[in-house]
Amino acid sequence: MSLNIFHRYLNFKTLSLFLFYACVSAFSYSMAYQLRFDFNVPENYVLDYIHTIWWVTGLQLSLLMSAGQFDSILSYFRLPDALRLFTGLFANTLILLSMWYVYSGQNVPPRAVILAYFLLSFLFIAGFRIFMRIKSSRSWADWLTPDTYENIIIIGAGEVGAGLCNELINKSHLAMRPVAFLDDDSKKVGQFVHGVKVAGTINELSTVAKRYGALRVIIAFPSAPIKRIRIVSDIARNANLAVDTVPALTDLVSGRAELSQIRPIQLEDLLGRDPVDLDSKEIRDMLQGKRVLVTGAGGSIGRELVTQILDYSPCELTCVDQAEIAIFNLKQDVLDNSRNQKTKVINQVLDIQDHTAIEGLFSQFSPEVVFHAAAHKHVTLMECQPGEALRNNFLATEQLAEISIKNNVEKFIFISTDKAINPTSVMGASKRLAELALHAQHSKKDNQTKFIAVRFGNVLGSSGSVIPIFRKQISEGGPVTVTDPEVNRFFMTADEAVGLVLQSATQGEGDEIFVLNMGKSVKIIDLARQLIELSGLREGVDIDIIFTGLQPGEKLFEEVQHLSESLQKTSHPRVMRLVSGHNKELDFDLLKKEIKSAINSPNPIVIKRIIQKYLTEYTFSDT
Repeated sequence: MSLNIFHRYLNFKTLSLFLFYACVSAFSYSMAYQLRFDFNVPENYVLDYIHTIWWVTGLQLSLLMSAGQFDSILSYFRLPDALRLFTGLFANTLILLSMWYVYSGQNVPPRAVILAYFLLSFLFIAGFRIFMRIKSSRSWADWLTPDTYENIIIIGAGEVGAGLCNELINKSHLAMRPVAFLDDDSKKVGQFVHGVKVAGTINELSTVAKRYGALRVIIAFPSAPIKRIRIVSDIARNANLAVDTVPALTDLVSGRAELSQIRPIQLEDLLGRDPVDLDSKEIRDMLQGKRVLVTGAGGSIGRELVTQILDYSPCELTCVDQAEIAIFNLKQDVLDNSRNQKTKVINQVLDIQDHTAIEGLFSQFSPEVVFHAAAHKHVTLMECQPGEALRNNFLATEQLAEISIKNNVEKFIFISTDKAINPTSVMGASKRLAELALHAQHSKKDNQTKFIAVRFGNVLGSSGSVIPIFRKQISEGGPVTVTDPEVNRFFMTADEAVGLVLQSATQGEGDEIFVLNMGKSVKIIDLARQLIELSGLREGVDIDIIFTGLQPGEKLFEEVQHLSESLQKTSHPRVMRLVSGHNKELDFDLLKKEIKSAINSPNPIVIKRIIQKYLTEYTFSDT
């Protein structure tokens, strides 16, 4: 037993319980002798009783301690607690009976006494625990009602953990009972939070969970580093415990979520990065009181843009998407639940390729800041429809930029992609052409609009990304399909990416491309394995992983810059500015003429060759 654990046993409660159990054990042992001899114990057995009571009760107390009876919560007594008590006492009985046979009954209590001692001890101690359970219950009805509460352990005894504990205690409909805290701070161990004990450090999770009969843990330190959350999650899974977490700290602070809205821990929680420190004053100065337009507002990035922009109180926010259901879901899930009642929100079902409709929109609402997130982004689909990728990602973006200039938009922020770097896919090439188109628009005479592009990698959990696909495959029993064992990608959470997009927009002076620091790339096969583990399954036993080969347009790995570009630091550590990003001037009139003449060609290779003619870094396979 470590010194730290020894000190925990020396608190007042433990000593009181030790004395009580010692008295109960001694009394039970005495009563066992009286019952065995009908309350007329022979003199020779009285001597045996006196000589053995000390070590017999001492043995029982040590086994009760091993069974966790000295640091359990007395007011909770359910079947798992009764079984642990039974195990400790029965182990004592087995040892005494073994000794009786080994020593032929010499200096060992009689077998009938041993059995009576076991039964009386269990009866008295269990009766005491039941009494404490009844005493702590709000009413007899509470005791008599079947207990459907689930014992849970809260990881983190700080302010968030204490708040969560209070919520769970007061909200009976959640059917969760906090039975113990665990915390990294050993100084908190042994203390009580809202009557619940800090039972140990996080590394003791498995032992504490068995002691308190808990099958679920809730991680309650949303501001902790992602690496620490990963470690805690692994410890819990290795102990066969379900793992939940509280909402993100930003959602708690902004009021978008409550502490009691716990959810299972997800891959996004383990692959994300530490929270982003944003210059909220600069972002607020850019957006507060402004008329803002978001295209593609129903997509993964668009929804998060709308959510975060609302926090900065623009006077008007126009949300545009060509998908009716996307706008409907945005309204139901985000806009109707927003605490911002000051911003006027306009929802428009509209295709950004419709020149007349877009001009009418700008004329009616006169946006001052435009976030252009609308795009076709699925690489494999766009390989078969290069014309559609160019129409939506390139031509519509250039058209939107022209209309923005005519309507004196202050800032135009374009959501680009790391796939625009040395592109091997039509989708990536169309985004790169859009970047160059914005450069050309910015260079126009008398232009006052600041055009800014922001590149970043894949968004965790976004529509069409690998994670929802893997989840669906796992739910269907597999197999999980991975293109190549070496393929890797950069991943960011939507809230991190959008926060950095807003930060980039504050730094942009126009005609710039910003690149977000995406950290280390992640192997897709590692994602698949982690998702399988989070689902409580085992690779190769419950579910298989198979390799299908790279799809057309896919890279084995993504890049962060063109060969002709270099990255320059900005005032924010996770935002970088491209230098020499526009290495050539394109004849856009001629490019658009050739593209429009071939855009409906049934042969994708024709369009791809036109792209390559103007965008020499673009490579593709003819197969």
